[in-house]
Amino acid sequence: MIDAAIPDFLLALPAGTRTPCHGRGELYIHPIRSAPTKADTVEAKALCAQCPIKAACAEHAIRHGETDGIWGGLTPAERRARRRPDCGTEPGWRSHLSLGQSCLTCREAHDDRLREQRLKRLEHEHATHGGSLAGYRLERLLGLPTCVRCRAVRQEYYAARPQPRRWHRHGQGSAAA
Repeated sequence: MIDAAIPDFLLALPAGTRTPCHGRGELYIHPIRSAPTKADTVEAKALCAQCPIKAACAEHAIRHGETDGIWGGLTPAERRARRRPDCGTEPGWRSHLSLGQSCLTCREAHDDRLREQRLKRLEHEHATHGGSLAGYRLERLLGLPTCVRCRAVRQEYYAARPQPRRWHRHGQGSAAA
């Protein structure tokens, strides 16, 4: 007798009903070899296609991170591709971004992480250089008042650069003719 917990999705089956895979475990999970053969995978997917709880089975495997066998007609690689990272994490934000989705939780968490990184960089700039052009730009990005040292470095930087000619000052005045 196998002492295993019955997954919730199996409880959705009507009493006395069995899934098409019942008694065919060798097609799904291989204790000896590491991966099923292509023929086993094709046969298992065909049985899954007839199953009334296919979607629930696949969702269970994705949610619980099942790494072996065919679940709900999905191989381990197909399940990994469908697994969504948790919202509020950097992988979650990147996942939403790649799918063109908008998630307020992920966006706010990403903005908070970005702000923390910028504050650390600003602290490093101030500790290392006292004031810098990068520090000035970080202060502006963060919406902080710019410090005297960073403003002075910025003024020195732009004072030393040659000024480009203005488009309206090129050539002679055409209205004088």
